[in-house]
Amino acid sequence: MSALRIEGLRKLLGGRAVLDGLALDVPEGALVAILGASGSGKTTLLRLVCGFEEADAGTIALAGRVVSGPGLHVPAPARGVGYVPQEGALFPHLSVAGNVAFGLPRAGRRDVLRIGRLLELVGLPAGFAARSPQALSGGEQQRVALARALAPQPRLVLLDEPFSALDAGLRAETREAVAAALREAGATALFVTHDQAEALSLGDAVAVLRDGRVAQMADPVTLYRRPADAALARFVGEAVMLPGMATAGQAVCALGLLALAEGVPDGNVTLMLRPEQIRLVAETEADAVSGRVRSVVFHGHDARVDVVLAGGAEVAALVPGHACPAAGDAVWLAVRGPAVAYAP
Repeated sequence: MSALRIEGLRKLLGGRAVLDGLALDVPEGALVAILGASGSGKTTLLRLVCGFEEADAGTIALAGRVVSGPGLHVPAPARGVGYVPQEGALFPHLSVAGNVAFGLPRAGRRDVLRIGRLLELVGLPAGFAARSPQALSGGEQQRVALARALAPQPRLVLLDEPFSALDAGLRAETREAVAAALREAGATALFVTHDQAEALSLGDAVAVLRDGRVAQMADPVTLYRRPADAALARFVGEAVMLPGMATAGQAVCALGLLALAEGVPDGNVTLMLRPEQIRLVAETEADAVSGRVRSVVFHGHDARVDVVLAGGAEVAALVPGHACPAAGDAVWLAVRGPAVAYAP
């Protein structure tokens, strides 16, 4: 059974359709990332699922129970959905234990062992229960907010950009702890993010919002390697796009003759490669293409190298930091792995 099923969802804000015919099916126990540009309706989607706002059209069903539809709007407290807002939004006048227990029935709010188990589930010592939220780091506050959302044992947990306010090191540590806690709890979760690396590394599946709908929902590997169209390829990660001519499962372009990931009709195509597929090789390697380095962006462990090919086309290669050339160097390139082809 689906934990969440949405069909034909529509929401108008200021006369504009932020969501327009959106459909989404989330299986039980899945951790699904919602990815999209600013203003694509990511937070609006969560608010509609949670019941904070009413939809203008469409249906929302939780574990087979319709909670939003024509003439129906089940209020948020009756939906049994956990919600983790940005920056946690803990109650400053309550202790950590008080925050975690807030959503529990009155009798359960005194269950010290249960509160301790919830804290340990999110990677915090049970001894944190007596602390004030102000005494915690940003990452610890986010974990407390998750423990609070998990306390009533909801079938669905919604997280609205829960790591956006954290610095890079703390963000990585916190998101791994949160993902582990959600999986250990067996909860289904939907989390909104604008960080593509975060979506690809945490989600069992990633749904990309565009023009008020889900443009593609797939597992992270499929989404990255086989985007549904050229616009998605450019949005999800870096993409090298080149015109080419496809014939019998191969294509000729400025980088030579490339294998194609899937069969496409013969003719003009737009080819997509990821920068890490383009490697620097020796001049003597078969099928090597010559070029000159225009610029280098050094990241330490790797570097992005922008190369102008002999024919004038520009491509970007991702190379190990120790093998980084300098601007102006002559280089030779080769491609590993197939290209993805789209109609021009």
